[in-house]
Amino acid sequence: MKIIFTTYLFSLIGMYAFAQHQNQLYHGNQSYLDGDFDQAQMHYQKALSGDPNIYEGNLNLGNTNFRKQDFEGAISLYEKAADNSTDALRKAKAFHNLGNTYLQNQKIDEAIEAYKNALRANPKSDETRYNLAYALNLKQQQQEQEQDKDQDQENQDQNKDNKQEQDDKNEDEKEQDKNKDKEEQDKGQKENNDEQGKKDKPDQGEEKEQKAQPKPIELSPREAEQMLEAAKNEDQKLQMQLRRQQAKTKSIDKDW
Repeated sequence: MKIIFTTYLFSLIGMYAFAQHQNQLYHGNQSYLDGDFDQAQMHYQKALSGDPNIYEGNLNLGNTNFRKQDFEGAISLYEKAADNSTDALRKAKAFHNLGNTYLQNQKIDEAIEAYKNALRANPKSDETRYNLAYALNLKQQQQEQEQDKDQDQENQDQNKDNKQEQDDKNEDEKEQDKNKDKEEQDKGQKENNDEQGKKDKPDQGEEKEQKAQPKPIELSPREAEQMLEAAKNEDQKLQMQLRRQQAKTKSIDKDW
């Protein structure tokens, strides 16, 4: 969308017959139309030096400052032009250009208010109505961008919180797994120790077997000799019984 900028210049007839400040306004207008804004600025300043409240001088010097991108200087001059004018159309033009300057200076709220003041003075101005609609549209876009920015920031904060929560959860799971592994290791170590203990300790059967084994008998030399003699006598008796049995067998069997 294109901003419509209104330049208000006055044609001055019979310049030489007018006062000196009117002569300066005339030359200032000519320089402005020629695009020589430095020269125009000089003439307008000279005109205002004689009468600082001249509407034409304030308005056109404001236009010159605007062209030179001295927006702060233009704003103060447009405001003075609007304040010093009792004519509704002149006041409307000053407010219109004031709105353009605020808009160019990225002061959208101030531009909207200036355009509204211009329309209050001249409700029929299509140019001012157009520029007001343009400024309102920029304001809406600005609000939407701010909302999107706030939403993006909120989403970033939420994602950050979710990430931190997930990190904490993962850390807890790691700690639980670590504790679980340690418990399993401790359990396995205990089982190994118990198994090793069983291997090192004889079972009850072995203990009973060891307890059931006869203890060695300690004999005196005399007792040992007596037992040996008894064993010899017993052996002699056994030999005699065997011989008797053999003799008896021979007496029964016949040789046919």
